[in-house]
Amino acid sequence: MRSATRKEEALWLLERLVPGSGVNNLHLAFRVSGEPDLALLDRTLSVLVRRHPALRTVFRAGETGLSKEVREDLPVAFEDRECPADEADARLAAFVAEPFELDGGALLRALRLRSPGQDVCCVVVHHLNFDTVSAGVLHEEFVAVYNAFAAGDVVPAELEGIAVTLDEVEPKPESLAFWRDQLRDVRPDELELSCGKPDVAEPNLAGSQVTWSFSAETVQVVKELQKALRAPEAVVLLAAYYLLLNAHGAGPDLVVGSPMNVRGRETARAVGYHVNVTPLRLRVDPAEDFRGLVRRVRDVFFGALTHLDVPVDNLLAEIPRTGSSWRHTVFRHVFNYIPETGTPSFRLGGLPAEPLAAEPGFSKFDLEFFLLPTADGIRVRAAYYTEVLREADVQAFVRRYEALLLSLAEDLDRPVGDVRVFSAEDEAVIGKANRTGKPVAWPSVPSAIAAVVEARPEAIAVEDGDREVTYRQLWDTAAATCERLLDAGVEPGEVVALIAPRSAELAAAALGVWLAGATYLPLDPDHPDQRIAYQLADSGAKVALAEAALPAEAGCRALTPTPIGSVPSRATPTLPGTGAPAYLIYTSGSTGRPKGTVVGHPALVNLISHFADELGHHGQAGTLWLTTFSFDISALELFLPLATGGRLVVAPDEARIDGGVLKGLLGRHDVSTLQATPTTWRLVVDEVAGELAGRTVLCGGEPLPSALARQLVDTGCELWNVYGPTETTIWSAAGRVHDGATGRITAGGPIGNTTVFLADPDGRELPVGVTGELCIAGAGLAVGYHDRPELTGARFATHARHGRFYRTGDLARWLEDGTLELLGRADRQVKLRGNRIELAEIESVLQAHDEVAGAAVVVAGDPSDDAVLVAYVEADEKTGLVDRLWEHAGALLPKSAMPQEFVVIDRIPLTGNDKVDYPELARRAADRAASRATEPEEEQELDPLTADVVALFRELLDRGDIRPGTNFFSHGGHSLLAAKLAQRVKHLTGVRVRLTDVFAQPTPAALADFVLASTADEN
Repeated sequence: MRSATRKEEALWLLERLVPGSGVNNLHLAFRVSGEPDLALLDRTLSVLVRRHPALRTVFRAGETGLSKEVREDLPVAFEDRECPADEADARLAAFVAEPFELDGGALLRALRLRSPGQDVCCVVVHHLNFDTVSAGVLHEEFVAVYNAFAAGDVVPAELEGIAVTLDEVEPKPESLAFWRDQLRDVRPDELELSCGKPDVAEPNLAGSQVTWSFSAETVQVVKELQKALRAPEAVVLLAAYYLLLNAHGAGPDLVVGSPMNVRGRETARAVGYHVNVTPLRLRVDPAEDFRGLVRRVRDVFFGALTHLDVPVDNLLAEIPRTGSSWRHTVFRHVFNYIPETGTPSFRLGGLPAEPLAAEPGFSKFDLEFFLLPTADGIRVRAAYYTEVLREADVQAFVRRYEALLLSLAEDLDRPVGDVRVFSAEDEAVIGKANRTGKPVAWPSVPSAIAAVVEARPEAIAVEDGDREVTYRQLWDTAAATCERLLDAGVEPGEVVALIAPRSAELAAAALGVWLAGATYLPLDPDHPDQRIAYQLADSGAKVALAEAALPAEAGCRALTPTPIGSVPSRATPTLPGTGAPAYLIYTSGSTGRPKGTVVGHPALVNLISHFADELGHHGQAGTLWLTTFSFDISALELFLPLATGGRLVVAPDEARIDGGVLKGLLGRHDVSTLQATPTTWRLVVDEVAGELAGRTVLCGGEPLPSALARQLVDTGCELWNVYGPTETTIWSAAGRVHDGATGRITAGGPIGNTTVFLADPDGRELPVGVTGELCIAGAGLAVGYHDRPELTGARFATHARHGRFYRTGDLARWLEDGTLELLGRADRQVKLRGNRIELAEIESVLQAHDEVAGAAVVVAGDPSDDAVLVAYVEADEKTGLVDRLWEHAGALLPKSAMPQEFVVIDRIPLTGNDKVDYPELARRAADRAASRATEPEEEQELDPLTADVVALFRELLDRGDIRPGTNFFSHGGHSLLAAKLAQRVKHLTGVRVRLTDVFAQPTPAALADFVLASTADEN
């Protein structure tokens, strides 16, 4: 036997990933109306197996690799089975999927399924010996030989003897140089699409397919593009495929696999594995027009045709592996152009027959487009990997592909970055979600409150502990505050700081600032003096209404808030216009330095008006004022009840962390609506659950975990998940969470007079199902976001549709029902060792554990080098808790997303806005790592098995710097070496180690532990 080629070894390695599967099986099948002669079928097959040496080639997998030989004789025959007609397709698919063993036996088998009135005949051949060109040749020869035998003739003269064969030669040096240049610095980890699911650690390569036929209009457009661009149809369609992938998040440096036949003119009918999947690399430039793109695609395509003698598998060892993923190829997406093969219906021994294709059930690539042009049109068969893409994703792909071709033809000189890759279905779903125009109930919030004062002055406006404050008392106090501010020299549009606990006086002070035509700045009296002083100075606040003394460096005049009931009733003051901003609020920016956001009255009144209508807030509805006043969501709690004639119920700070306090408060007051962050709800929900039935509960400010959502819904409340950044006025989207909600909880759709879109990093708008940065436009934009610099290119096109917009930094995607699925912060999605990891997903899994009250995950170290995931869990320290968390997380998370360290703490630190303080946790993680780094390193004594595995690593990688924690793949390992390592470990220990086990345990210590655990399981 002789050694297999690297191209052949690559197929073997694929089977090592999914043992016991027919992932490499190809087939030839046809349906016959009637019953063909079984003896003639066997004779025909025997003739063709003798004629084509490839069909007689066998392979044997050994410890050192794969070897092959051509057998002189290989007896074959059709297996004959009866089958109900309605089961034929399923039986055929199962027969095709049965695996071959690479043990020196035949890699070909045949079957006849006999059904009433029709038979199905199928020949299955391993890809090592066969390809799609071979299938066409075998089909033609099978029909010709069978028909000759059926007519009583001998084998046709042209089919006698041994057929022409093709022995692929070693790659030429100039071809190797060409491909090395083409693939220099390639980054396969940038080919992941922004839709579907993250890759799995242990692949099954389960596949399915979607078939789509272009309309007559599209077929004509493709012909016109081919003519106008003077390029082959395959090149035009390939260029559009690059754009399609790029519009879904891959690239812009793209590598697409394209199967190309390496047969020459004299060997055109050679049967065997004579196809190379060439890596066609091209960078998409959004500023380039489609003409230029097609020219470059043509150059790439024809450049590959002149260097087909190099299988890409010969170059994989030279391409850096990113992480320990099972993938090691330079492409994840394939383009396959297959013109009409000329095998329509035919006759077999006089019986009508037609070709038949079984559903393969496997996909080696995330997405493979088969373009199938015929005389009647163009079909697209899209095969896909079901662990990564859903059927709905792929159906959307092919619809957008056709829409893209139609759009490109409209203007060949338009930059490709400006082309909108939307199908009609995308336009309908997103267009409907963004039709949010609705009237606003009042000119301003003060005017709404004034109308309540006039209509029902003695109605209760605020319940503050044991006090009940009427609307008249609230208004009179606000009017007195207004007069005091004017006397203090406050001019319209100037800033007045409010530094006091939540109370009826604080509510009146905020309203009084507005009556003075000023803008209020809410500050937390519990914040450090330095922070308060900075915000006062930065905002230019002229006056501060504060209960306590201001910091010495505050630099502004201090007044105490006007007490309720301390002033006589007075005439209603003139309402100010809405030209001055409503409030100025500070949040922590990405650098940690506070940044101010100014919100105008029209934006605030739009928000209040929307939720008043959405939640049915009219009359005496009670709303809990629970949130820290310096957090912008507090403004909704404050002004929603006052603008609608309801009651504002003031909650003490303890109610945010003590469920007993909140429960007592709800028991004493008639509260219909209450709002808090997920962090607060996790702290209080167990104790307060019995008081929530029938109430409206808003949850926002952080992602809402599905487990917490179910817990809240089970209380009988009406739960709303709300979303919005400070810069777009509190909430921009809202959705009701219903009973039975599972998985991620959506944020619903945009609120009134608000539009939402998703954008890629270049500002291009994204269709349904594709993850991008959430952008918000419309009435809620804070002051200043209406006056951004002029935009260009794709961003300008988006601006033309939506007006000015704010890029939130949050990741999301549209779902098919027009709701928004939030996917965490863009800055909380990390890449470690080539794997994309969403930290919020890890937290959600940990929070679902019964013993965990809260969880927060941070990255410690350099993400490009030695970074690890550290999970902080809020729980009672109990024996074995960390082990239970490891087991729980390991059952639900991919190995790439498993935290390397669990730290149990009493309480997760929070910011002043009741959100997790991630910077503080990151500092703690860094301190822990630094502390360990300064500890003296002890000489490590290895157990015998770990020492043996270290030795194997050193031998296979040819390196002397291997330690127990060395990653096999980041130190020169690749799939072939991993397969050899798995075999050597099995030979050493007797434990079966799969290729995926090496990927999952890529260090000597981890692999040794795996072997020991497997031994223990067997015992």
